[in-house]
Amino acid sequence: MLQPFRQTPFKIFKTKTCSFLLWGRKSLSWHTALRIRRKSEKRDKEGRKLENGYRKSQDSLANKVSVKLLNPNFIYDVPPEFLIPLSDASCESGDNVTLRCKVCGRPRATVSWRGPDNSILSNNGRHSIAYSETGEASLRVLGVSLEDSGVYTCVATNVTGTVTSSASLTVSAPNDGSEDIWKNCFESYYTEITELGRGRFSVTKRCDQRGSKRTIAAKHVNKKLLRREQVLQEIRLLQTLDHPNLVRLLETYETAQSYVLILEMADQGRFLDYIVSWGNLTEEKVALYLRDILEALQYLHGWKIAHLDLKPENIVVEQVCSQPVIKLTDFGDAVQLGPHSSHIHPLLGSPEFSAPELVLGQPASLTSDLWSLGVVTYVLLSGASPFLDESLEETCLNICRLDFSFPDDYFQGVSTEAKDFVCLLLQGEPERRPSAGFCLQYPWLQPRGVASGGYGHVNHTQPPSPSHYGTQLDTSRLISFIERRKHQNDVRPVGTIKSFLQSRLYNHT
Repeated sequence: MLQPFRQTPFKIFKTKTCSFLLWGRKSLSWHTALRIRRKSEKRDKEGRKLENGYRKSQDSLANKVSVKLLNPNFIYDVPPEFLIPLSDASCESGDNVTLRCKVCGRPRATVSWRGPDNSILSNNGRHSIAYSETGEASLRVLGVSLEDSGVYTCVATNVTGTVTSSASLTVSAPNDGSEDIWKNCFESYYTEITELGRGRFSVTKRCDQRGSKRTIAAKHVNKKLLRREQVLQEIRLLQTLDHPNLVRLLETYETAQSYVLILEMADQGRFLDYIVSWGNLTEEKVALYLRDILEALQYLHGWKIAHLDLKPENIVVEQVCSQPVIKLTDFGDAVQLGPHSSHIHPLLGSPEFSAPELVLGQPASLTSDLWSLGVVTYVLLSGASPFLDESLEETCLNICRLDFSFPDDYFQGVSTEAKDFVCLLLQGEPERRPSAGFCLQYPWLQPRGVASGGYGHVNHTQPPSPSHYGTQLDTSRLISFIERRKHQNDVRPVGTIKSFLQSRLYNHT
């Protein structure tokens, strides 16, 4: 026996094209849907008519809408909307700041952020972007600088539309006296002569000081590429250093586009250019040059400062009293390491001279510079790079595997003592590499007529190895090396390079 239908409260909603029912009890809605369908079929039989040769119900649109709306699985698309928009924020330079908002919409909106220059921001060392399942979106800026001031915009998008919310971030400078170091009107005091070289974030130019005609090197750091705090770190470090084998900082200027570091000029230019122009390179001269570099490293490491970017381009030559003096420059990557430091150095340039711990993203050490010096020594003796390969990944893999050799055609006439010194520095474990002071006592590096006894004290009676002062070294390959480095674009190993190395190293072992 059929049971009578139970009545369910409902409301009737009307539009221009149709009407539909919203039911209060979902469990009985199929009864009503069936009744509506049967009524519509009855109307179709009674009121159908021909249109363009086809039979069409007058209520076909209403029927379709009704069935769709009564389908419990049907979900409407809703454009995104900011339930909580961004709010303006202010902070001091060096602080961390977070901008927050809340987004709704169906389907779930995708969110992106734009900075003051309208560039798209992403998760990196300075920006941290989060977007929760409940719609909370946030942008965290670490260590803000004055250049971070401006309008930030959150963009929410789904298939139905796009909305934005913007807010202003105001960054003020802390009153620490740092602004006093910057001078204005650089062009009024110096005349640019020629470009000396380009780095990742800067251009160094040879300039003459107006009036005195003193020649200096002006390092122009691009404001868009490097923050003020990072430049100040290099400046403060240079202000504390004073050594004849380190390039000195003279003044600092600020222009609209750059920060300018006025450095003393090394009149003989870059190290490898000097060697190629003079020729007649011998192991004795190589040892003399390396001693100057080691003196600089010993001084830096005494202050617990690691250079971390030791390569031929950052070594310059100055002629002093008819003798060449080798100096280190470019301390943009230098860092002071504490007793329990775990500084992870970002590998921003070519890894050709980088130690394995830097390539693998492990903590840097003072002996990371000694590894780089080992690569520089290899290049001086052979004109070739020990680890360079066809790809970035293979180069990094060669470094981590200590995959290098001494081909006879490249090392013809090079002494065993010189090769042993290279092997002493190119050791995978940082703690196994010698200190700069220890290297200064190494027999191969001693001046003519002076040798070391047991690396601890100088022995004037032991003659140096005859091969120390052997035949002239071939510098022809250095010309190609210099040319390649001039046109080499700095790249940053990102993405899967670390996992690639670990997987290859694991499989290799």
